[in-house]
Amino acid sequence: MLLQESIDTAGPADAPAIVLVHGSVVSRKMWLPQMRGLSDAYRVIAPDLPGHGGRAQEQFTFAAASQALADLIERDTTGRALVVGASLGGYVAIDLAHQFPDHVAGLVLAGASRNFMGALGLYLRVVGGAMRRGWLKQTRERAEARARRIFPPALADVADAQIKAGVFPDTLGPAFAEMAGRDFQLLLADYPGATLILNGERDAGARASASRFARGARRAEIATIPGAGHACNLDQPELFNRAVRDFAAKVFA
Repeated sequence: MLLQESIDTAGPADAPAIVLVHGSVVSRKMWLPQMRGLSDAYRVIAPDLPGHGGRAQEQFTFAAASQALADLIERDTTGRALVVGASLGGYVAIDLAHQFPDHVAGLVLAGASRNFMGALGLYLRVVGGAMRRGWLKQTRERAEARARRIFPPALADVADAQIKAGVFPDTLGPAFAEMAGRDFQLLLADYPGATLILNGERDAGARASASRFARGARRAEIATIPGAGHACNLDQPELFNRAVRDFAAKVFA
């Protein structure tokens, strides 16, 4: 169950729902530009994933994250929502759509269009295992510094809100271990709904495999946010919001 102190909501209660799924280490506060920019026409809901924010005491797993999101959509929407996931949140969104397709009206995947297979998967598995065993550990101070760097100066208030909510580097180990070797492209191929693969222009890794993900999906389109990196919702929030709004209009038509 999602605790109310781990969820931010905005917008008309009877409007179509957009659920925003954050990346690793940070929390739902990374979505403040989208809460502000999309809530005029949509019910925008940003929950914390297990292991983050208001759910920091819980263990992160993909199964727990997807179940929590499915429960949220069932309880706080009409039963279906456009799910927007960034980075780790995008991979969780794919898993959610695979496990609970009836709850997902559409998918927006930002910085989440690559598989961690082969040598890359092995590297992620080794790093994730070392983190879980405590052999590799990121200090909270360093995690805060890294988190703050993803916010441009114009979003200093959002950065402050995120740092106040906390950073959660201990989730990286479990997340990496589950992502390594998992075929997210295959999971996405099973989802029958519409998908927007939305990457920043400077996010080379995600962009390189976006076409492959789109070809395997049943109904997918690709868009690129100019001048943005991996955190494209923060680098160019207005362009990101416009892309999500345009896609939502088609999904909820």
